[in-house]
Amino acid sequence: MNFLTKFKDLTIESLKDNWKLIIGLYLLFIISFVAAWILSGARIGSVISNMPAANTTAPNMSANVGAGELFINNEWGGIVTYISSVFFAIPAIIMLVYNGVNLGAIGQLFNQAMPNGGLKFIVYLIPHGIFEITATVLQSVAGVLLFLFIWKFIKSWMGDQTQGASDALDETKKVLIQSIMLMIFATILLIIAAPIEAYVSVPFSEIILGA
Repeated sequence: MNFLTKFKDLTIESLKDNWKLIIGLYLLFIISFVAAWILSGARIGSVISNMPAANTTAPNMSANVGAGELFINNEWGGIVTYISSVFFAIPAIIMLVYNGVNLGAIGQLFNQAMPNGGLKFIVYLIPHGIFEITATVLQSVAGVLLFLFIWKFIKSWMGDQTQGASDALDETKKVLIQSIMLMIFATILLIIAAPIEAYVSVPFSEIILGA
Protein backbone atom coordinates (compact mmCIF):
# COMPACT_ATOMS: atom_id res chain seq x y z
CA MET A 1 0.00 0.00 0.00
CA ASN A 2 2.87 2.35 0.79
CA PHE A 3 4.31 1.71 -2.68
CA LEU A 4 0.98 2.46 -4.36
CA THR A 5 0.60 5.66 -2.34
CA LYS A 6 4.11 6.76 -3.30
CA PHE A 7 3.44 5.94 -6.94
CA LYS A 8 0.18 7.88 -6.91
CA ASP A 9 1.79 10.90 -5.24
CA LEU A 10 4.70 10.96 -7.70
CA THR A 11 2.36 10.62 -10.66
CA ILE A 12 0.11 13.45 -9.49
CA GLU A 13 3.14 15.63 -8.80
CA SER A 14 4.54 14.91 -12.27
CA LEU A 15 1.24 15.82 -13.90
CA LYS A 16 0.86 19.01 -11.87
CA ASP A 17 4.43 20.20 -12.40
CA ASN A 18 4.23 19.71 -16.16
CA TRP A 19 0.59 20.61 -16.87
CA LYS A 20 1.49 23.48 -19.19
CA LEU A 21 3.67 21.21 -21.32
CA ILE A 22 0.97 18.51 -21.34
CA ILE A 23 -1.72 20.96 -22.46
CA GLY A 24 0.60 22.51 -25.04
CA LEU A 25 1.40 19.16 -26.65
CA TYR A 26 -2.24 18.09 -26.46
CA LEU A 27 -3.16 21.24 -28.40
CA LEU A 28 -0.40 20.47 -30.91
CA PHE A 29 -1.91 17.01 -31.45
CA ILE A 30 -5.41 18.42 -31.90
CA ILE A 31 -4.19 21.08 -34.34
CA SER A 32 -2.33 18.42 -36.35
CA PHE A 33 -5.44 16.22 -36.39
CA VAL A 34 -7.81 18.98 -37.51
CA ALA A 35 -5.37 20.41 -40.06
CA ALA A 36 -4.78 16.99 -41.63
CA TRP A 37 -8.52 16.29 -41.74
CA ILE A 38 -9.20 19.58 -43.54
CA LEU A 39 -6.16 19.75 -45.81
CA SER A 40 -6.33 16.13 -46.95
CA GLY A 41 -9.95 16.45 -48.07
CA ALA A 42 -9.33 17.47 -51.67
CA ARG A 43 -6.54 14.94 -52.18
CA ILE A 44 -8.46 12.01 -50.73
CA GLY A 45 -11.60 13.05 -52.62
CA SER A 46 -9.66 13.11 -55.86
CA VAL A 47 -8.20 9.67 -55.26
CA ILE A 48 -11.57 8.16 -54.38
CA SER A 49 -13.34 9.76 -57.36
CA ASN A 50 -10.70 8.42 -59.74
CA MET A 51 -10.96 4.87 -58.45
CA PRO A 52 -13.09 2.39 -60.42
CA ALA A 53 -16.44 1.85 -58.71
CA ALA A 54 -15.71 -1.86 -58.27
CA ASN A 55 -12.57 -1.06 -56.30
CA THR A 56 -14.12 1.60 -54.11
CA THR A 57 -14.91 -0.04 -50.79
CA ALA A 58 -15.52 1.57 -47.44
CA PRO A 59 -12.66 1.23 -44.98
CA ASN A 60 -13.16 -1.23 -42.17
CA MET A 61 -12.81 -0.07 -38.58
CA SER A 62 -13.20 -3.55 -37.18
CA ALA A 63 -9.83 -4.98 -38.20
CA ASN A 64 -9.13 -8.25 -36.45
CA VAL A 65 -6.31 -7.07 -34.23
CA GLY A 66 -6.08 -8.33 -30.66
CA ALA A 67 -5.63 -6.19 -27.57
CA GLY A 68 -2.16 -7.59 -26.97
CA GLU A 69 -0.93 -6.67 -30.44
CA LEU A 70 -2.42 -3.19 -30.18
CA PHE A 71 -0.73 -2.61 -26.83
CA ILE A 72 2.65 -3.90 -28.00
CA ASN A 73 2.60 -1.72 -31.13
CA ASN A 74 1.63 1.42 -29.24
CA GLU A 75 4.00 0.79 -26.35
CA TRP A 76 6.94 -0.02 -28.59
CA GLY A 77 6.37 3.15 -30.56
CA GLY A 78 6.26 5.11 -27.30
CA ILE A 79 9.49 3.56 -26.02
CA VAL A 80 11.33 4.30 -29.27
CA THR A 81 10.05 7.88 -29.19
CA TYR A 82 11.07 8.27 -25.55
CA ILE A 83 14.60 6.95 -25.94
CA SER A 84 15.27 8.79 -29.19
CA SER A 85 14.12 12.05 -27.61
CA VAL A 86 17.60 12.42 -26.14
CA PHE A 87 18.26 14.09 -29.50
CA PHE A 88 16.91 17.53 -28.52
CA ALA A 89 13.37 16.15 -27.96
CA ILE A 90 12.76 16.35 -31.71
CA PRO A 91 11.38 12.77 -32.06
CA ALA A 92 8.84 13.46 -29.29
CA ILE A 93 7.40 16.37 -31.26
CA ILE A 94 7.63 14.70 -34.67
CA MET A 95 5.85 11.52 -33.54
CA LEU A 96 3.08 13.48 -31.84
CA VAL A 97 2.44 15.52 -34.98
CA TYR A 98 2.67 12.37 -37.13
CA ASN A 99 0.05 10.59 -35.02
CA GLY A 100 -2.27 13.58 -35.22
CA VAL A 101 -1.83 13.92 -38.98
CA ASN A 102 -2.28 10.19 -39.53
CA LEU A 103 -5.52 10.05 -37.55
CA GLY A 104 -6.83 13.19 -39.22
CA ALA A 105 -6.19 11.80 -42.69
CA ILE A 106 -7.83 8.48 -41.78
CA GLY A 107 -10.83 10.38 -40.45
CA GLN A 108 -11.14 12.24 -43.76
CA LEU A 109 -10.90 8.93 -45.62
CA PHE A 110 -13.84 7.55 -43.65
CA ASN A 111 -15.65 10.85 -44.13
CA GLN A 112 -15.54 10.51 -47.91
CA ALA A 113 -15.75 6.74 -48.27
CA MET A 114 -19.03 6.08 -46.46
CA PRO A 115 -22.19 7.91 -45.39
CA ASN A 116 -21.59 9.70 -42.07
CA GLY A 117 -18.13 8.14 -42.13
CA GLY A 118 -16.44 11.08 -40.43
CA LEU A 119 -18.90 11.03 -37.54
CA LYS A 120 -18.61 7.24 -37.27
CA PHE A 121 -14.83 7.53 -37.08
CA ILE A 122 -15.01 10.13 -34.30
CA VAL A 123 -17.50 8.07 -32.30
CA TYR A 124 -15.33 4.99 -32.83
CA LEU A 125 -12.25 6.91 -31.69
CA ILE A 126 -13.72 8.30 -28.47
CA PRO A 127 -13.84 5.22 -26.17
CA HIS A 128 -10.21 4.15 -26.56
CA GLY A 129 -8.86 7.46 -27.83
CA ILE A 130 -9.44 9.12 -24.46
CA PHE A 131 -6.79 6.81 -23.04
CA GLU A 132 -4.59 6.15 -26.09
CA ILE A 133 -4.25 9.77 -27.26
CA THR A 134 -3.57 10.93 -23.71
CA ALA A 135 -0.91 8.23 -23.42
CA THR A 136 0.65 9.37 -26.70
CA VAL A 137 0.81 12.95 -25.45
CA LEU A 138 2.31 11.85 -22.11
CA GLN A 139 4.95 9.78 -23.91
CA SER A 140 5.99 12.88 -25.84
CA VAL A 141 6.01 14.94 -22.65
CA ALA A 142 8.19 12.28 -21.02
CA GLY A 143 10.55 12.43 -24.00
CA VAL A 144 10.85 16.21 -23.71
CA LEU A 145 11.56 15.87 -19.98
CA LEU A 146 14.20 13.24 -20.66
CA PHE A 147 16.02 15.68 -22.93
CA LEU A 148 15.60 18.49 -20.39
CA PHE A 149 17.10 16.27 -17.71
CA ILE A 150 20.16 15.52 -19.85
CA TRP A 151 20.57 19.19 -20.75
CA LYS A 152 20.18 20.37 -17.13
CA PHE A 153 22.46 17.61 -15.85
CA ILE A 154 25.28 18.53 -18.26
CA LYS A 155 24.81 22.23 -17.53
CA SER A 156 24.89 21.61 -13.78
CA TRP A 157 27.86 19.25 -14.02
CA MET A 158 29.86 21.74 -16.04
CA GLY A 159 28.91 24.67 -13.80
CA ASP A 160 30.58 26.02 -10.71
CA GLN A 161 27.68 25.34 -8.34
CA THR A 162 28.11 21.56 -8.12
CA GLN A 163 30.92 19.21 -7.17
CA GLY A 164 30.93 16.54 -9.85
CA ALA A 165 28.34 14.28 -11.43
CA SER A 166 26.82 13.11 -8.14
CA ASP A 167 25.86 16.63 -7.09
CA ALA A 168 24.60 17.39 -10.59
CA LEU A 169 22.41 14.28 -10.49
CA ASP A 170 20.99 15.20 -7.09
CA GLU A 171 20.12 18.63 -8.43
CA THR A 172 18.39 17.41 -11.59
CA LYS A 173 17.08 13.92 -10.81
CA LYS A 174 13.54 15.19 -10.13
CA VAL A 175 13.10 15.87 -13.86
CA LEU A 176 14.28 12.35 -14.70
CA ILE A 177 11.97 10.80 -12.12
CA GLN A 178 8.99 12.73 -13.45
CA SER A 179 9.90 11.68 -16.98
CA ILE A 180 9.90 8.02 -15.96
CA MET A 181 6.66 8.38 -13.98
CA LEU A 182 4.84 9.85 -16.97
CA MET A 183 6.07 6.99 -19.16
CA ILE A 184 4.77 4.46 -16.63
CA PHE A 185 1.43 6.26 -16.38
CA ALA A 186 1.20 6.35 -20.20
CA THR A 187 1.80 2.58 -20.24
CA ILE A 188 -1.08 2.07 -17.80
CA LEU A 189 -3.33 4.14 -20.06
CA LEU A 190 -2.31 2.03 -23.08
CA ILE A 191 -3.11 -1.15 -21.16
CA ILE A 192 -6.60 0.23 -20.59
CA ALA A 193 -6.97 1.47 -24.18
CA ALA A 194 -5.98 -1.75 -25.97
CA PRO A 195 -8.93 -4.00 -24.99
CA ILE A 196 -11.35 -1.09 -25.44
CA GLU A 197 -10.10 -0.52 -28.98
CA ALA A 198 -10.12 -4.25 -29.78
CA TYR A 199 -13.51 -5.14 -28.35
CA VAL A 200 -15.55 -2.04 -27.46
CA SER A 201 -14.98 0.87 -29.85
CA VAL A 202 -16.56 -0.65 -32.97
CA PRO A 203 -19.66 -2.05 -31.20
CA PHE A 204 -20.00 1.28 -29.39
CA SER A 205 -20.00 3.23 -32.66
CA GLU A 206 -22.50 0.80 -34.17
CA ILE A 207 -24.83 1.14 -31.20
CA ILE A 208 -24.67 4.93 -31.30
CA LEU A 209 -24.91 5.43 -35.08
CA GLY A 210 -25.93 2.06 -36.46
CA ALA A 211 -23.83 -0.44 -38.41
